[in-house]
Amino acid sequence: MKDTKILELNRAEDHLVKATIIVDGSKIDNVPCKIYLPERIYEKPYVILKPSKKYAIIIGISHKGALKAKVYGHDKKIRTSIEAPVIYFSGYSTKHWGNGISDSTIHGEPQDLHVVSHLVSNEHPERTQIVFWVSPNQFLEPAISSTSSYTGDITCKRVNNLEFMLENNVKLVFDTHFSSKRAKNGDFFQWSFLVACAELSVRANDVGTLKNSLLPVIDDFLLIASFASKQRTACLGWTASDKNSYATFYRGNYTFPQNDTEVSVDDGLIEIKHFEKFVGTCYSAFSKFENKLALRNALHSVVPSLPSYVETSFLRMFAGLETIVLDFRRREALELVLSEKEWPALRRYLQKCIKCSADPKLERRQRASIYSKLDELNRVSLKEAFEAFCKKYSVDFTDLWPVFGEKEVVGLVDIRNKLIHGDPFPHDLFRALVAAKEHLMLILERALVRVLQWDVAETKVSPDYLRTHFTVIKDMSSEQARFSKYLCNSVCTNVHLQEE
Repeated sequence: MKDTKILELNRAEDHLVKATIIVDGSKIDNVPCKIYLPERIYEKPYVILKPSKKYAIIIGISHKGALKAKVYGHDKKIRTSIEAPVIYFSGYSTKHWGNGISDSTIHGEPQDLHVVSHLVSNEHPERTQIVFWVSPNQFLEPAISSTSSYTGDITCKRVNNLEFMLENNVKLVFDTHFSSKRAKNGDFFQWSFLVACAELSVRANDVGTLKNSLLPVIDDFLLIASFASKQRTACLGWTASDKNSYATFYRGNYTFPQNDTEVSVDDGLIEIKHFEKFVGTCYSAFSKFENKLALRNALHSVVPSLPSYVETSFLRMFAGLETIVLDFRRREALELVLSEKEWPALRRYLQKCIKCSADPKLERRQRASIYSKLDELNRVSLKEAFEAFCKKYSVDFTDLWPVFGEKEVVGLVDIRNKLIHGDPFPHDLFRALVAAKEHLMLILERALVRVLQWDVAETKVSPDYLRTHFTVIKDMSSEQARFSKYLCNSVCTNVHLQEE
């Protein structure tokens, strides 16, 4: 961050305080600090520290620290408290003016910044009103009708608000809020943003409970909504108020979804008319799923927060598919062919056969190499586990690119193996690789739909829908042939070089 960024914003700091900076376990008190809060929900706060020359060196050479500050009123009671458990420093600069006068500046990026305004109240707090900031998602936004009068005034009216009950009996009501500002030149700016409102019994300033107990539940719910809309959606922070305090939390150490291009409701996994029922069904299934970490990883791989290269995207989604298949075979006891008690006897027998092999005669080094791979024989193959998964969840992939190759057809696993071992494909196979990636995404989406107990026929990854709307299905055979030809030529070339 640079001073030029602040100048471009053409705004004053939101707070000017003397803060306590904690670095490497040491406290540095009374550091002048300017705090700039975001104007829009997807922006992040930042600070400028003005320590003395002595402390600028200590803070500047540190990668990170913590920040605390309190503002007292005339009655010596706390009016505002500010805290960031982590703040990243981006170096420091010092200007020397001569005669021992200098000016030091350190830029910082606070994470999970929590600002609490303490209100004067002697009554017990009622239920907390909280507004979570949510990144854009048209599936969650309420329908709004607007009318304009002869004076040019525009009146907006919400037609409906979506409501969902989370697993901890917290009801989320999604709404659109508006914010505005007037620039120094007189221009008026107004913008809207998506929010989720709730009433809680937790105190407004209890950031620990809100962050550690409630935020993960909201993240899971928004992940299901992301899957339905095919647009990554996240909670970016919140405001909370009760009779004693008004608190604002700016989420940090978190990648905010990029929403540079608007996603249409027509691009979703389902028709928008099925959205409420889909989210209700799938969120319920997710809540009951034992290994939520595996399911989260698979969902993240199909709705990432950031775009990536084709190869990276392919590997990420294949890892997501492997994750849910691995979890399935653990739940179904499909990891081993023989039990841990039965396998050692067979392993000793196989070792004996290898050791006694006369044709071919194996050297000690060769035998040791084979012995090291014996345990792999007792593991159920990924292909076998995947077939059992398909049978268990009644999911059919025969209309899509095979995960495992058959005869002359290159399987998606073959493409994955080449990429994961650092063997890239030539540029003229880029289109074929994109097609394979699209098929892999459809396979993973269809598998997740079944795991979350929804009917594939009521989605846009159903065979009937894909046959009609996706050209990638029609081009599958030709792209498979291009991969097969390339891999065949590669094998033939390697064999020829070995013979030479």
